[in-house]
Amino acid sequence: MEKLFYELIRVSLGQLDCLSRGPEPEEWQELSEIAHEQNMIGVCYRGVQALFEYGLRVPQDLVIDWMSEAEQIEERNDLMSQRCAKVQEMLTNRSILSSVLAGQGAARDYGETLQAFRQPDGIDFYTNGSPQELVAFVKRTGQEEVEKDRRRVFLEMWDDTEVSLYYRIGMGKNPLKNRKIRQWFEKNRKALFVKDGEMTRPSATMNVVYMLVRLYWQFLYKGITLRELSDFFFTLKRLAAKGSVSTINYEKVLGGFGILGFARGVIWVLQEVFGLEEGMQILEPSESQGSFILREVMAGKRNVFHLLLKYPVEVFFSLF
Repeated sequence: MEKLFYELIRVSLGQLDCLSRGPEPEEWQELSEIAHEQNMIGVCYRGVQALFEYGLRVPQDLVIDWMSEAEQIEERNDLMSQRCAKVQEMLTNRSILSSVLAGQGAARDYGETLQAFRQPDGIDFYTNGSPQELVAFVKRTGQEEVEKDRRRVFLEMWDDTEVSLYYRIGMGKNPLKNRKIRQWFEKNRKALFVKDGEMTRPSATMNVVYMLVRLYWQFLYKGITLRELSDFFFTLKRLAAKGSVSTINYEKVLGGFGILGFARGVIWVLQEVFGLEEGMQILEPSESQGSFILREVMAGKRNVFHLLLKYPVEVFFSLF
């Protein structure tokens, strides 16, 4: 069933025309459940629509529910985009430079036909503001109690939307890796703030590094779904479209961070699941790393024991 689900994803992304076979009614239900688990229900609905042309139809009750959820995701994306633009404008008005990370920034790379169907989450900004400046900014919005941690300040303008204002990049608990990552991003911080239409976000080249760092820490500490990997697939598509594939030595940079093996595994997963073309592969894929990552993702829950065996040092630091 997973193979069929990967085919549905490829159809949804325009990487494949049709499924290798028509699913039975109960299989469509299972495909829908996997799409929910992997936060891909909206994107996969686009695949369901495309398959109509080939006579592959989802059972009526299920397709009505699927369509309704896709419409809700569309509406939510529109709202999130408005809120994202509003906060960035507010930051600009206070002379705080900001860059949209992942979230609505990632959705932008999905293109016109798919970006509204990416399942949205919170809104993240990287800023050039200090913690004190960001706390002051948040208080000016009327928020009396301001929560922050060692990387970000939380803006609570809406009850149903988490907004994070980052003043530091470095997401893990391994101090050595974090130091190297922070130093590299600080050295190259200009590329974190690039105007892209009405939005400011990382350059195509920079975003590849940022997204891989983010994926690594999320995989270890929270767990990821195929939605996060789909985001990175489209990050690479943006890079290829910009003709920027060879402007940075990704192997050297990611090796310096200590996440090269993981990154190669991600490339293998994108090849296996999303049909990543060879010309978009910034690193040599690693099947051994990738198959481990994919098994954990499809299991739908974070298995600390498995992670301990594969990444013992990182799991050790996660205990503190």
